[in-house]
Amino acid sequence: MNARLPLTPSSINAYQLHPHEILEIAIQGRCGVEYQPLLSARTERIVGYEALARFARQDGSLIAPDTLFERLHVEPLLLYHLELSAKQVQLAHAPEGGLLFLNLDPDSYEQGEKDHPGGNTFLDLIEASGIKERLVIEIIENQAVRDVVLSRRMIDALSGHDLKVAMDDLAVSKGLISFGSLADATYLKFDLSWLAEQGQPRREEILRWSLSAAQAMSVMTVLEGVETEADLAFARKHGFDLVQGFRYREHFKQWHPDL
Repeated sequence: MNARLPLTPSSINAYQLHPHEILEIAIQGRCGVEYQPLLSARTERIVGYEALARFARQDGSLIAPDTLFERLHVEPLLLYHLELSAKQVQLAHAPEGGLLFLNLDPDSYEQGEKDHPGGNTFLDLIEASGIKERLVIEIIENQAVRDVVLSRRMIDALSGHDLKVAMDDLAVSKGLISFGSLADATYLKFDLSWLAEQGQPRREEILRWSLSAAQAMSVMTVLEGVETEADLAFARKHGFDLVQGFRYREHFKQWHPDL
C-alpha cells in the first residue's frame, strides 16, 4: 500500500486536516516519495524499489500517510487528485534500473476513468513515463467486495497495456482476495502478519499452500516487513522469491520537494 508504515510517532494524523488543506497539498505539490528496495531472498541483491508516498503540511510537518489514504476513501475525488500528484512524482524521480512497484488504489483508478472517458488518466501517465517496461502496479482489493470487482477490471485493463500486476497485502487475518486476481498477478506480496503468526501450524500450512500455488503458476512472491536475520531465515525457509522491509533501511532512497 502507499503508506507501508507511518513515518514517525510524531507524524500528524490526517483526520486532523481540513479537506481544503489536503487539496492544497496536491495542488502545491507537497508530495515526496520514499523508494524502499525489494531484494532477492536468496542473495539479498536489490532487484527493484517500491515507491511510497510521503506528504507534508505547509510548515513542513509530516503527515502519517496511512491515515491520509484511509481518510480519503470517503472522499474519492480528493483521493484521486492526491494519488495522481503522487504518481507523477514517483515516476519522475524513480531510481535508475530495476523494477519499480507503484501502488494504485481501485477508487483512484475508477476516478481516473471518469476523468478520461474511454481511457484512464493513470494509464496515460504510465504510457508517457518512458519506464513502462519496468513497472509493476500494486493493487489492494481487501476493502470490500466492490473492490474485488473493481480490481478485476483494473487487472484486465493493465494487462491490456502489457503491465505487470502485484496483489498487495495478502494477510493472515484480514482481507478479501479473489482467486481470479491471484491467478492473473505477476507478483503476490505477503504482509508482515505472516511473521507475527509464525509457529502456528495451521497458519503455516496455509502459507505453504499459497506459496506452492504461486510457484506452480510462475508467480513471484514477496515477504514484507523483514527486519531481522530471523525474518530473512523465515522467508528463505518458506521459499519466498523477494523480501522487503526495514532490515534494508540503509538502501532507502528519498526525494522531497523544496517547501
